[in-house]
Parts: sequence; structure tokens; C-alpha cells
Amino acid sequence: MASGDTNEEVTLLRRRIDELEKREARYRNLYESSPISLWEEDWSAVKAHLNQLLASGVTDLDKYLAAHVEDVFACVGMVKVIDVNKATLDLCRAVDKKQLLGGLHVVFNEASMQTFHRELIAIGQGATTFEEESSISTLDGEVRHIVFRLAVGAGCEQTWERCFLSLLDITDRKRAEDALRRSQEETILAHRSVLAKLSTPVIPINDRVIVMPLVGALDTMRMDQVMTALLDEVQRTRASIAILDITGVPDIDVEATNGIILAAQAVRLLGAQVVLTGIQPVVARRLIELGSDLSAIVTRGTLQTGIAYAMGTEGSPMR
Repeated sequence: MASGDTNEEVTLLRRRIDELEKREARYRNLYESSPISLWEEDWSAVKAHLNQLLASGVTDLDKYLAAHVEDVFACVGMVKVIDVNKATLDLCRAVDKKQLLGGLHVVFNEASMQTFHRELIAIGQGATTFEEESSISTLDGEVRHIVFRLAVGAGCEQTWERCFLSLLDITDRKRAEDALRRSQEETILAHRSVLAKLSTPVIPINDRVIVMPLVGALDTMRMDQVMTALLDEVQRTRASIAILDITGVPDIDVEATNGIILAAQAVRLLGAQVVLTGIQPVVARRLIELGSDLSAIVTRGTLQTGIAYAMGTEGSPMR
């Protein structure tokens, strides 16, 4: 009777072992075939080192590690890599697992170290998981952007003897985001360029006279655009007279007035002349109040009379 009970117990035990081996094989297959980089690690030495630091009187671990970077490097070396899966070999461009079992330092870069520092603080303060975007360097030197996630194994919260690290490669996503951002920046710059041209249009009257009608307020940025567009067109068309028509300008301040004077001086340096037209009564009064000296600039009441002057039908233009 006792012998029969023993045989039955052995059979049940063997069956249980078979089930555990099959389950282990299934989990191992899932681990190896996962498309995400997986690392099985032993952090027990790191845990012991941090415990020693705290026991020695360190109260602010973050501040201490920031001042003692050598301890962060030491902790990286204390992490024992137990196993990695095939996706990890592909991500890190490793030929075999031996190249990675030597430690995390083989793929860590500056960003990885900063992430590891913050990870130490989080885990050291009791967190059992940590996640953030970072990067690693492959064995052939390429930087890969990754989502870095560490989880302390169940039942190992006090020892950290089993920790699991996953690295999700987001390099392609980051490149797409960067390309999209650059495209958006280029689009914004193109829109600004178009708007600048629309706000400072230059109309050729003939091969020696151009007109720039200005509408709206003239602030410093707008006057910079006026200056740039005016000089570019004078140089491009080789015009001898540039008419600035401010009929559509409701008011003017010191900055705008100085901008017009500077534009006229710059145009003169290119061998051309500025004619200012369309000064409204409000603007004229403001110019007097500001004490603006426009004596070096030819002025005319309307765009029509300014064009007539430039064409020589009113009299001989200044040379």
C-alpha cells in the first residue's frame, strides 16, 4: 500500500515537472521571438551598493549621485546581464549574446547614462518600474532612439535580483517626427516669405522706376522687410528711382520714420533715389511733431505726381 502511494506521488511529481518544463519552454519561446528587445538582469549588487550609501548617511540620493558621477558608472558595471533575446542582438547589431552579456556599458551613451541616473533614483525610492525615452549606441556606433522600460521582477522588490529591461526601438518614428517638424518649419518660413512679399510688393513702372505701395502700420519688423525688399529690387532691376507710397499708412512713429530715412540712404548707396508719396495730413502732422528730417528725400502728395516726377513729366528728377 505504501509502495503504491509512493509510485503515485512520483508519477504526479514527474507530471508536474513536465508541465513546468513545457511552460518554461513556452515562455522562453515567447521571450526569444518577441519583436521587442528584452534583457534579463540581476541588480542585486546595485541594490546592496545603494543600501550602503543610505546607511552611510546619504539622505538625498539624487543630489549625491549628481555630485558623484563615478558611483553612477559603478552601478552600471554592477548590473549583471543574464540573458537577452534575438531582437536585442538585431537592435544592438551584435553577432551573439556574448557581446552583450559583458554589461550595459557596451551600448550605453551619454543619454543612456542620464536615463540610468534617473532610473536609479526612481527604483531607489521604491518604484518597481521606470520608463522614459532615451537612446543607445549600437556596437557599430549608430545611435538608436528607444523607449527604455525597467521592471523589478515579482518577489524581488527587496533584492532586485531579477529585473527585466525592454527597449522599444522608435528611431524610425523619431526620424519621421523630425522630418515632419523640418517640413513644418520650412512651410512656415515659406508662408512668412510670401506674406513678406505681399506686405512689401514692388511694382515696376518701367526699366528705371519701381513703386512699393505700403499699407497698414509700419513697425520695426515691417520696416526691415521694406528695407530688404526695396534694396533687393533696386539691385535686381537696376532702377534709378524707387517710389515709396504711404497713402495706406494711417500713422507713423519714430521707428518707422527712421526706417524710411535709412532705406533712402541705403538706396542712394546703390545709385538710386527714393521718392516718398501719399503723405496723409495725420502722418504729415506726426512727422512735424517728431521733428523728422526728410529734407534729403523727394516727397510728393500723391502716387500719381510721384510717378510723373519719376517719369520726368513734372520736371527733371534729381540725380
